[in-house]
Amino acid sequence: MFRAEGLTSAQEASVTAYFALRRERVRTMSAIPSTDIPGAPSVVVRPGRQQTLIGVLSNPLSGGNRKGLRLVGEILSCHPESCHREVQTPGDVASALADFSRREVDVVAVNGGDGTIQAVLTALFHRRPFERLPLLAVVRAGTDSVIAGDVGLRGSRERGLGELVRWARRGNGGGVLVQRPVLRVQTAGDPEPLYGMSFGAAAVYQGILFCRRKVHTLGLHGDLAPGLTLLRFLLAAVCGTHHRVTPVPMLIGLDGDPPEHLNCLVVFASTLERLFLRLHPFWGTEEGPVHFTAVSAKPAHLLLALPSLLHGRRGRYGTRENGYRSHNVRDVRLSFDGGYTLDGELYRPDPQHGPIRVRHGGQVSFLQL
Repeated sequence: MFRAEGLTSAQEASVTAYFALRRERVRTMSAIPSTDIPGAPSVVVRPGRQQTLIGVLSNPLSGGNRKGLRLVGEILSCHPESCHREVQTPGDVASALADFSRREVDVVAVNGGDGTIQAVLTALFHRRPFERLPLLAVVRAGTDSVIAGDVGLRGSRERGLGELVRWARRGNGGGVLVQRPVLRVQTAGDPEPLYGMSFGAAAVYQGILFCRRKVHTLGLHGDLAPGLTLLRFLLAAVCGTHHRVTPVPMLIGLDGDPPEHLNCLVVFASTLERLFLRLHPFWGTEEGPVHFTAVSAKPAHLLLALPSLLHGRRGRYGTRENGYRSHNVRDVRLSFDGGYTLDGELYRPDPQHGPIRVRHGGQVSFLQL
């Protein structure tokens, strides 16, 4: 039974009907236009095709792939119609996706880390190689795999790819459709936007630097690495040791409101619903697609506020007066001197070029099995 997360009963019925027609192998591309089916993946029925065509992007430099891709090749050999390309750079990703579009790939599987997924989203939304966005399947093959933890294929790299191949061969039976908005991040004057799922600055940026230099080098990955980094920075914030975590002065504007000066300890924007350790540090009540949270340099009652805030509840202490802000928005404008991270990749733009804009950039569908 196909389930669609976050859809109405009418939308679920549309999705169910869509895949019922797939199983009957309707032979026309125009009979079921994906734009007419709320929540349905952008998979069309190709004339004469017996199975769903998968295109797999493998980044050999991602944490889960550094021991080699031999097992990946063996799994994909069970589905000889699949396409497999190794990618290391954004240019590689864009070229591979253009090839997948020419081959009329239905599902793009990303066998890489969060940075590889960001490169895929950027190519899909900025370069637009596909007439219709393909369905995405994310494999847990990164060092931390935060995105995969929310929208990815379940289990290990091998288990996820194996299930995907079996799903494709049996004609789309089963699965969960998960939809998420996508962030569009762009510095004023920069013609090339980035697309991703999680943006962070101040302690978030500093934390990733620390994690790469001090934690990953110990061989610690998955939830353990960011979890230990979070603990270290929380202790520094509580103890007031700013040489370990440095607040950043910012000018922040939300959804067209006048910008406000804030000395920030944490700035975070994401379209994911679950981060590492299943955390959800967003408690805004608005309808916007982008979760945004900012914590001031000296928040009051930090230890008392954290248990609720990290799980999406404001609680008694998580107030604006105490230094905690969270909103669901469409558009964030940030002016500051410092770096930021998007899906684990680090950037340090020149503040002279103008503010950084983080906004809703589109919608994408992920397959979970």
